[in-house]
Amino acid sequence: MMLLALLVLSQKPADVESLKRTAAVESAAVERSPDDTEALYRLGLTYVMLGEMKKAIKPLETLLEKDSDSLDGKLLLARAYRFSGDVDKAKDLLDKAILAQPDESSLRAERGLLARSTDDIETAVKEYQKAVELTPKDAKLVFNLGEAMQKSGSRLDQAIALYRQAIELDGTLTDAKVNLGKALAEKGLFSEAKEVLASVNKETMTDSEAHYNLGVILMRENNVTAAVTEFERTLAINPKHAQALNNLGVAMDARAEDKKALEYFKKAAAAEPTFAEAFFNQGMSYIKLQKPNDATRAFEQALKLEPASSGPYVKLGTLYLQQGKRDRAVEAFKKAVNAQEAAEKDASAFKMLKKRFDSERNTDAYRGLALALLQQGKVDEAVSTLKRAVEKMPKDPSARVALGEALLAQGKADEAVEQFKERLSLEPTTDARLDLARAYTRKHSAKAAEPLYREVLKTEPGNRQANIGLVDLYIAMGRLGEAEILLKKLMTEDSSDAAALARFGIMKSRFGRPNEALEPLAAAVKLNPGLTDARAEYAFLLVRADTANADRCVKTMSDILTDDPRNVLALTYLGFCLYTTGDKVKAETSLKSAIAVDGDSGSAHYYLGQVLEGVGRKDEARKEYEAAAKLDFADAKELLKTLK
Repeated sequence: MMLLALLVLSQKPADVESLKRTAAVESAAVERSPDDTEALYRLGLTYVMLGEMKKAIKPLETLLEKDSDSLDGKLLLARAYRFSGDVDKAKDLLDKAILAQPDESSLRAERGLLARSTDDIETAVKEYQKAVELTPKDAKLVFNLGEAMQKSGSRLDQAIALYRQAIELDGTLTDAKVNLGKALAEKGLFSEAKEVLASVNKETMTDSEAHYNLGVILMRENNVTAAVTEFERTLAINPKHAQALNNLGVAMDARAEDKKALEYFKKAAAAEPTFAEAFFNQGMSYIKLQKPNDATRAFEQALKLEPASSGPYVKLGTLYLQQGKRDRAVEAFKKAVNAQEAAEKDASAFKMLKKRFDSERNTDAYRGLALALLQQGKVDEAVSTLKRAVEKMPKDPSARVALGEALLAQGKADEAVEQFKERLSLEPTTDARLDLARAYTRKHSAKAAEPLYREVLKTEPGNRQANIGLVDLYIAMGRLGEAEILLKKLMTEDSSDAAALARFGIMKSRFGRPNEALEPLAAAVKLNPGLTDARAEYAFLLVRADTANADRCVKTMSDILTDDPRNVLALTYLGFCLYTTGDKVKAETSLKSAIAVDGDSGSAHYYLGQVLEGVGRKDEARKEYEAAAKLDFADAKELLKTLK
């Protein structure tokens, strides 16, 4: 809602051509009589009415040189300064005028209007309060004070009272009724708000804001059909109402009419090219329509308009990750984090961010940044980022689980367990129990992990993740018989269960039955190429069967590591395959990288021992075999006997 102008320039829209003729007449009058203060004022006023503020300044400044006490001249010149962008001159002029005439309400009102236009809300409130004290029966002044109070964000009740007072003073003040409806809705008094706005719509057929704000309330109440009608009524009065066009897009989105939603968002942006939210919503629609490149451009445009907002950066970072642009993703997520932290320091800015992009204070930016850093192999930096998120939002379960995952990637299972335990206390869900159980499995703590899986299966016997988690636990603890029984049961229930097939093949491979492993691994990879462990194990077995497959194995492991540079299994098997091709230097590097990621990988220690023994470094090889043997890698124990 625009502020009501205190200085009424015209009761009816003036004809532009007649104003131009008037300007010519007054210019001629000033030329004939340079000291004619009335002609100077009329010339300045005419230019203001034409919107030519810079042209208005010279005659009005001349007027005040001739008549320094002209109140109308000061008010009009202050307005011309403001609209021409010279806020400092307007402020200086009004402040001096107020010092000279502290009890002149029109000066106070104009100073409040200036402060309001620059978002100096406290000054606006102070000046409007003084103006109302001086002229308590002026309904428009009372309205402007109410709007300043509402804008301050902490005086909503006072604003409502002032709007009611303004309406009592002037029952025809439609803007006060519309703002009262908005304020009541903001306070959650939707029923009364709808009554107020509906009354405006009955009184006049030409107030677009009443229809628009009624539509907003109906949308909040999930009455999409009625909201759409109100937005359409808004557009019938004002076809270029960008917010109504945007909200029609939101309504179409709620109906899953993605193409129609996109059309309205485009119309909103065309109606108001600086409307960042419309471009942001376009990006969201393009994502739903599976057009990531168009979505990227839309989010980039939103950020040009609102560079301090975090929401578009988060979405843009996510798109960059999907497009494999990790560096750009990291940059986008870092900007999202910085924007969110900056907004949190400024309550009004954060309120704007939340309103414009429906963005709560959450961990999306931090988690996105951490994911991008993990994909770059920067685990320590990812962990540091998520620790910041937990520090800022200790009660946010998503921050805890993200930090737990990063700590697991860092190889710090003990610390990860603590985060998952905290997450479970905040959010006692099935997923929370399963994540904690998985962390205990990584920690090789069967006594803690198994009861959690059993607890889930007690209430959800068919929970697939719990069953698969138990399989992983049994394999990790060497309880192969129990693992095989459970896997066969899962595969019987669903022969296309790629995860079960993959684990069955991996188990057979790891424990000396490669011929039984190849078929289920091949089936798992065919069903789901994203099962990287199955792909790695299958390529590894092919090399074990025939060294001619070593180059193929190297390519498979390299492809996996391109997407996941810290994949321990791929690093280990890449080392083995490189050693098979004769590249012992790179083989050693790859195996050491695997151990750096997970020092408890018995196979990585074992194969590194083989590489070191193969180049004659038997003492170093013995240390690696001893490390593998401590981790129950059976072949390492046999080789230790040979070395001795």
